[in-house]
Amino acid sequence: MHTVVYDHQTFVTQEFGGISRYFCELASRIHGRDGFKARVIAPLHHNAYLPSCEVPKTAYRLQSNFRGRGRLCQTVSGALTPALIRLSQPSLVHRTYYTPYPRPGELPVVLSVFDMIHELFPKSFGAHDPAFRNKYPSIKAADHLICISESTADDLMRLFDVPRSKISVTYLACSDVFAAAAPTGEVSPHSRPYLLYVGQRAGYKNFDTALLAYASSPQLRDEFDFAVFGGHALSHDEQELIDSLKLRPGSIVRLTGSDIELARAYRHARAFVYPSKYEGFGIPPLEAMSSGCVVVSSNASSIPEVVGNAAAVFDPTSTDDARRALEEACFSESTRARLLSAGADRVRQFTWDRCARETSAAYRRVING
Repeated sequence: MHTVVYDHQTFVTQEFGGISRYFCELASRIHGRDGFKARVIAPLHHNAYLPSCEVPKTAYRLQSNFRGRGRLCQTVSGALTPALIRLSQPSLVHRTYYTPYPRPGELPVVLSVFDMIHELFPKSFGAHDPAFRNKYPSIKAADHLICISESTADDLMRLFDVPRSKISVTYLACSDVFAAAAPTGEVSPHSRPYLLYVGQRAGYKNFDTALLAYASSPQLRDEFDFAVFGGHALSHDEQELIDSLKLRPGSIVRLTGSDIELARAYRHARAFVYPSKYEGFGIPPLEAMSSGCVVVSSNASSIPEVVGNAAAVFDPTSTDDARRALEEACFSESTRARLLSAGADRVRQFTWDRCARETSAAYRRVING
């Protein structure tokens, strides 16, 4: 039986977030699979998912929220984790993010690479983001790299000169909550028909293109509101843009809540729009498909790998093309029926069990040399 240890990195930086959720989903399925045991070592953390991750772990959640909480967790876990890894006597260490810490002796190290966004869109991050100094040495020090899409693998090889033989690609999945049936009598979270945008909106997320496409179509703006779920409150610049478009008052609405509320928002939306210029993978289209929502997405980076033929796609640099795709997805019943059917088939190809199975195969290759 081989023990895989997952270190503290992502659990001390994320309370919520896709990377920490991925590692919880992965570790829980690796544990007991194909001759592997999983263990998480994050002595002090503030992650919301880790307590319910059913694997052996050395982890105490600091629930109090105060200034400097993340830094305290990073300091304490950073000091204790190396020794605790050695005491665990693992066969392999899977780093959960780019780390300033040295290799754990002779133990083989696997590192997940989620995207090359810092290199391709550096202005989207602060100059002091630690990924800028830790990413390259972490990648070079790892024995094996797991990328979450072929697009990310291609970018990694091109930008960091990493050989393909050092890389495995394992696709992600979405939470089962999005496949759940709607409760009896469920009502829409918004009083009017709406288009839906999910998540952060700045920079490469390209929210402005989606908003401009909506505003440029008299039929879309007449029949639908535009709902944004999550992310920050509308910024001053976003509000200025909305005002300049002279949209109907109240037509841009912000929704928030848990994944259960997000699933409800997907189920009642006319279409989900995903205009991003770059993604390492892109889970929201899978969430939408799983929830029975038509997907309208850009055709950039990894997104075609995820959506396949199950989305109305557009060039993210073209407002006209985005408007065309939105109008077709909203008003053509034949297109909607085709996309919904294709989406139901497509989402079944992406499961956490598949992710774990392919990851355990990568672990075994590393251990066997």
